[in-house]
Amino acid sequence: MVAAHTVNLEKLRGQPLIVGAGIAGVLVALHMNDAPCILIAGREPQVTDTGADCLFSLLKETGSSAERAAHTLRVGKGLARLDVVQCVMGRMDQALAGLAKFDFIRTHGWPDSESALYAILFGILAKRQNVTIIPATALRQLILVEGHVRGAVLATGDKTGILDTDAVIMAGSGACGLFGDDLGSSHGVGSCMAIAARAGATLCDMEFVRFDPFALSTETTGKSSFTVPSDLWEGQVSLLDENGKQLDVTEKDSDGLARFVQQSGDAGHSVFLDLSKQISGQPAIAGDHLDRFLKRCRSVGLDPRNEALPVKTAAAFHIGGIRADIAGRTSISGLWACGECASTGLHGASALPANPLLEMIVCSEMVAESVLNETKNTRIDVSMITPDLSVPNGVEEMLRPLVKMALGPVREGASLRQALFRVSRLASCDDAALVAQMMMISAYQREESRGAHFRSDFTAEASSAHHTELCEKSLAAMVRSIAYDVHDLNTLDSAGSLTTLDHHPTAS
Repeated sequence: MVAAHTVNLEKLRGQPLIVGAGIAGVLVALHMNDAPCILIAGREPQVTDTGADCLFSLLKETGSSAERAAHTLRVGKGLARLDVVQCVMGRMDQALAGLAKFDFIRTHGWPDSESALYAILFGILAKRQNVTIIPATALRQLILVEGHVRGAVLATGDKTGILDTDAVIMAGSGACGLFGDDLGSSHGVGSCMAIAARAGATLCDMEFVRFDPFALSTETTGKSSFTVPSDLWEGQVSLLDENGKQLDVTEKDSDGLARFVQQSGDAGHSVFLDLSKQISGQPAIAGDHLDRFLKRCRSVGLDPRNEALPVKTAAAFHIGGIRADIAGRTSISGLWACGECASTGLHGASALPANPLLEMIVCSEMVAESVLNETKNTRIDVSMITPDLSVPNGVEEMLRPLVKMALGPVREGASLRQALFRVSRLASCDDAALVAQMMMISAYQREESRGAHFRSDFTAEASSAHHTELCEKSLAAMVRSIAYDVHDLNTLDSAGSLTTLDHHPTAS
């Protein structure tokens, strides 16, 4: 790993740039074989377990790839792309076998958590001589020449530099961090998506976010929320209200349960998940997922064997993102996307547990292969270009209550409009606000309820399924159109456009 302040970008000219040092970014770098490449992380690279059983479910899956594909298509509600689902599921066994060949996994077996897997993979990558890992450095802007990526503006603290490169791989997180649910420090606010959008990339299905219905609702200072593993409650959900009364949640899927929990909270009620019957007879083997879950509960003063757990919903996975094909190619030549920030069409309107991890494992290899095959190393000197930088995530604290109000498991047109008009005033100068704006526009335009997206004013599922696609240059016109449609002309200035800030937002 190279210290950020010692990096000589001139010596790294022409190397592919991987943005994001989570599992997706690390896997792409590993699959670059011996080809030189650069991996940057805006923060210290880490993956935080949320208590979900993604890795456990994936590795212990007993169904065939065909059965998993069929389940994925059902959950996708008409929006999961058949060719993508078939490709990912068809490569599942091959991809897992490929990871199993790494020395540590071959010697010690599969790790039992997502963070443990990440630690192993990052440790392997750190020994690769062909990969330059630069911590505490962020991508701030893509530089395009004649529609092709030719450079990237990198920032370390208040210092910026330009890297000449014709291949950038976005491997960052989605925008679940905008909800402030604290399900893990790895959840970001969509920086990769904002930068891609400002460069002209098409984003797809930004309104779709999978909410975990059962995150622990605790007030312990300094403790992050974590979720109840789905294999502990699937098939036998027992919910109680604050008076111990049994709540009827029969025939509700994960998305329906998330909506139920939110609506109960909005009505002033608390919800408790009773797991006593499911786990009373299960032995907790040291180190297994049940043992880890029980220990985390005890760390916040809860005992699920003897008491019902207070639960709330939490944003867990951003389904939408930069539109990309199965090999990560986007609408911009020289730009690829992989992981949560990408929208490949695998998930559709919702996401099965473990499918996001499976997508990263399978697609990362295809992305690396595409970059190696298609990069021409036609370098153009862009070092003299003066970047036009937005403020990265400058108003997150102001955005979070608006995002949580408008984009939760239950959405409604008036709330979406109210939040959209406030957020749009900042979108031109703040990346997080731009992502929130795109999510709100997409949610407002989808006048139906489908999968993880539910509109209380349009509760029915439309007869035909469609994807929503957005480009940054069309957003202002869309917001003006929404304002005119509802006669909310107070939102507009005398010139007929949204009032925008002509200065960067400050802490005040």
